[in-house]
Amino acid sequence: MGQPHDESANLEFTDFIKKLAFLIDHSANDDERVMGAEDLVKALIRGACSWLTPDKRQPRDDHYARHSLYRDPKDRFELLALVWKPGQSTSLHDHDGTWGVEAVLEGQIEVSNYFIVEEHADKTVRLAHTGAFTIGRLSTGRLLPPADCHILKAHGDETTITLHVYGKQLRKFKVFEQSEYSDYYVVRNHYVDYVSPQ
Repeated sequence: MGQPHDESANLEFTDFIKKLAFLIDHSANDDERVMGAEDLVKALIRGACSWLTPDKRQPRDDHYARHSLYRDPKDRFELLALVWKPGQSTSLHDHDGTWGVEAVLEGQIEVSNYFIVEEHADKTVRLAHTGAFTIGRLSTGRLLPPADCHILKAHGDETTITLHVYGKQLRKFKVFEQSEYSDYYVVRNHYVDYVSPQ
């Protein structure tokens, strides 16, 4: 885990990790976990976010950057910072069956949400587009399967930084590629590449 700038930032981040671990261990289900995690993320990002060190704020030219901030040793959760140059985006993807909370630290992000309507044996799915919107600094959102398929895209002409908390280490996820039929997508697995592996 990268070290924050100063001791107070370090304590703030360490306290967040402890509270999140406690929440996960004492919640009855993923609904409770994702709602509680969103509240904790909101509290964490209210400050100056000095726990996000300069090396974790670095973008990439070819693709949005994924920086690992913390991986729970019991694989109960992980934290990532994603850094986006203007116009960079994800593919249409899911989150490998886990819950998540995503927050905007700087800039703005466009979110296009989808829902799996049908799954087929030939590795195709039918998806329904359920809406699109843009969120700005200090905004948060929850992901809970099966409503966890989306595209994220940096909005505007400045670098965007987002914080992502997932209910396990996200080593892979499904990517949905448009087929020749409008609502049908071909499914493939994508394996994660980190800028700052731990």
